[in-house]
Amino acid sequence: MLNHKNVMFLFLLSFLLLSACAEKEQQTSVPEINAPKLEAPKLEVPKLEVPKLEAPKFDVPKLKAPDLSVTSDNKQIKIRIPDTVLFDFDKSELKPSAKVVLNEIGEVFKKYEGAKIEINGHTDNIGEEAYNKSLSERRAKEVSNYLKETYEEENLHIRTKGYGESQPIAPNDTEENRQKNRRVEIVIEPKM
Repeated sequence: MLNHKNVMFLFLLSFLLLSACAEKEQQTSVPEINAPKLEAPKLEVPKLEVPKLEAPKFDVPKLKAPDLSVTSDNKQIKIRIPDTVLFDFDKSELKPSAKVVLNEIGEVFKKYEGAKIEINGHTDNIGEEAYNKSLSERRAKEVSNYLKETYEEENLHIRTKGYGESQPIAPNDTEENRQKNRRVEIVIEPKM
């Protein structure tokens, strides 16, 4: 058996042998290279002027008929006509006085040849929903038919839609607000 002294002796001997076997790190120095310094060529990048893109602006037509509302954004012109200007209550036949207003609007179409035109009918919420939708469709179609017959433009692309009571512009809580909701809107989207 190994005693304490023998173990210590073997330990020291192993330590000496291992430390003798270890390689010593040799230090080498890298010689300094004096290479000429290169400068990157200076390039002038031409300034590009990007034109400001502006959406087309449309002339908002000035209509003489009372109670009409004409608005425009950069895509379309919207003419809002209260139903009392065009129709009697709960009717879809044009009043004789409506033709004067529609003739004035028809003149606007001539400025926007080839434009997409949408005629949308709207009602209040009095009565059945299906009836209101049907009434709004008949009114939009009546306006479209008159304009097509009067202005036989080949490039007059008119589409009609009846929304009934689904798109109110005011709450249907008073007679005054219901009156605002009974309307025809003519949307003109000029050709770009």
